[in-house]
Amino acid sequence: MKINVKSLLLRASLALVASAATAQGKTRPYLSLDATGKGMSACVALAKENGWNMSIVILDRGEDVVASARMDDALPASYKGATLKASTSLSWGMSTEQVNEILEKAPVFKQLPGTLAIAGGLPIIVGENALVGAIGVAGSSMENDAACAKAAVEAMR
Repeated sequence: MKINVKSLLLRASLALVASAATAQGKTRPYLSLDATGKGMSACVALAKENGWNMSIVILDRGEDVVASARMDDALPASYKGATLKASTSLSWGMSTEQVNEILEKAPVFKQLPGTLAIAGGLPIIVGENALVGAIGVAGSSMENDAACAKAAVEAMR
């Protein structure tokens, strides 16, 4: 049986093109810049309304910063806190408050570097549980940080 290499390469190329064309019709949910802007605006508006000085960091699923801000009178350290909260929430796929509950039950996980498990970090989930990013908010009380993060996530839906 003789194999025609040219024919085999042509068939493989056509299969690859067909596969790519099919894949283009199916995209994974992602965190859009438009949604991020809405979330950032909602958090800043709530903070201003209440006199909170916040830092806000929104990460995409690749842990890249999509948007961030440190309000005028927010402490510089709050930006680092917001970044760590967003990263923690993204890594664990849950709120930083839920991460804290796990760490209380299994303290060995506290050794993971870069984990900040206090209120103010939330995952950003769209559709059927598609994790597309996370937000971290820091600069006020934990309750206020969490409220601001929640307002942002709700605005991004």
